[in-house]
Amino acid sequence: MRVVIDTNVFVESLSRTSPYHAIFENLVQGSFFVCVSTSILLEYEEIVYALHRKENADRLMNFLSISPFVIFSEPTYRFNLISVDPDDNKFVDCAIVANADYVVTSDHHFDVLKYVDFPKVHVMHPEEFIKPYLQK
Repeated sequence: MRVVIDTNVFVESLSRTSPYHAIFENLVQGSFFVCVSTSILLEYEEIVYALHRKENADRLMNFLSISPFVIFSEPTYRFNLISVDPDDNKFVDCAIVANADYVVTSDHHFDVLKYVDFPKVHVMHPEEFIKPYLQK
């Protein structure tokens, strides 16, 4: 399975006390593939370095750069499907280009995608994603 993970969900999944930690654990174990673009990685990096010690942030960013479970997909076209928060479009564009099964997010700006028939992008809340697909 291929997914794109919104930054808030990704960062929250790093904490062992988070209800979303199973997402990160299963990424490391190879239970699914996470699709990223340069702009997504830069956003991850910005937030991770702001919230975590440099050594931990360095390890995480290194993991993302070498993991066989991370798929780099660089969009060459901008679909601009989310107008409320255009910065969220990087996740949608990556999902389309990577042929991802889902964008995993708790951000309600993505709700507009329910009404877009083409290109179809499926959105899943982190709790929905964890239950059927991941082991806790």
